[in-house]
Amino acid sequence: MRIALLQELEGRILQIDELGGVGRFGSEMLKYNAIGGILGAELHNVDQEVRCLYRVRDMISLNEYFGRGDMNVSQLVDLLEKLVQILARCQEYFLDEKNLLLQCDSVFWDEKQQQLWIPYLDGYDKKVNEGISRLLEKFMDTMNHENRELAFLVYGLHSLSRDSHFDLSKLSEILEENRNKKVSQRGDGRQERKVLSSEAGPSTALPQVEKKSEQKPEQLWGKWVIFAAVSMVITIILYQAGIIRDPVSGGLDLRRSGILAVILLAAVYCYHKKELISHDQTRKIVGEVGKEPEDSTIQLVSTCTDETIVLEQTECQDSIINLIPQDWHRQEIKIRKSPFFIGKDAARADEIIGEGEVSRIHVKVVSDAQGVFLIDQESTNGTFVNGRQLVPWERCQLEDGDMIGISSIYYKVELYS
Repeated sequence: MRIALLQELEGRILQIDELGGVGRFGSEMLKYNAIGGILGAELHNVDQEVRCLYRVRDMISLNEYFGRGDMNVSQLVDLLEKLVQILARCQEYFLDEKNLLLQCDSVFWDEKQQQLWIPYLDGYDKKVNEGISRLLEKFMDTMNHENRELAFLVYGLHSLSRDSHFDLSKLSEILEENRNKKVSQRGDGRQERKVLSSEAGPSTALPQVEKKSEQKPEQLWGKWVIFAAVSMVITIILYQAGIIRDPVSGGLDLRRSGILAVILLAAVYCYHKKELISHDQTRKIVGEVGKEPEDSTIQLVSTCTDETIVLEQTECQDSIINLIPQDWHRQEIKIRKSPFFIGKDAARADEIIGEGEVSRIHVKVVSDAQGVFLIDQESTNGTFVNGRQLVPWERCQLEDGDMIGISSIYYKVELYS
């Protein structure tokens, strides 16, 4: 099959010469039915060959469109959704989707109508997922790999297209999720997780601390008003009962009234002192907890005793990194040690990927004071970071959100600090 793009007076024409001839069902169907997104061929017999002509006029090929290098996520999603729609139309008109010529030099984009057009060639008979994979591979060559969101989407879709269990509905689902998602730059920073462990043992309970606010003047006045009212009620009750009433004059017994006043004042004093002690202890605890000790040790003073509880502050890390698969049927890789080997050798690899394209020991992940690094172990089919193939034994530092490829199997990096 020979493909050429010709410039004629009426516009551009895609010419395909096919040895041995082609079928005519699709061409006849497209001759009498205008199906959006599908280019029908004009068939001509030339020197025992069938020449197929597709009038693309002022449209540009995906080679030219991708070559600009300025396509963003929304544009790519729009283009691929149109591709999915074209595949659905094939089923409506009983056309075999395997006969769509999914090649970058043969698929065209109409910039005026914002429409994708794909030639239909009877007898082409190529798997759709392989065609999509070729389109994405061509796009990878020209896309902006610094656009993390775009790289994440492209590598994920490429991995999906190479899956032997390729499902068009899964592709549609991913595209819909990206179309509906509000694109915003969000920091993926994660809080450092710190655990306090007591020297007294794991069962040592920490006191519950609540910061009490300073009492306002109106709150103090309210307490004194309540105290005065209660004192008056007690005085009236005791007077009516005759306890503080003078039996001769019928008035207040000053001696007994004085004793009552002393008792009430003592009660107020004890209550107020208890409040002050409790408040001072709480402030001390809050102050100690809020302060960052120089030696990474936190001291808490118990409210129940004078004993000081010393707590060691340590760094807790469940894993160095997580590798999030872009294939729906794969498992997340949790890397909890350094070094960590990935490959298909069950005897030596810490994580086994059984595909034939993966080397026995394909890649190594190491962690040190400078960060987390990915090192290709002279693999046959290569290791990639954000679309760039690593040189064997090169130490490539990983960052959160990086897209790594172990041959054609892709993972997104979740890096913990």
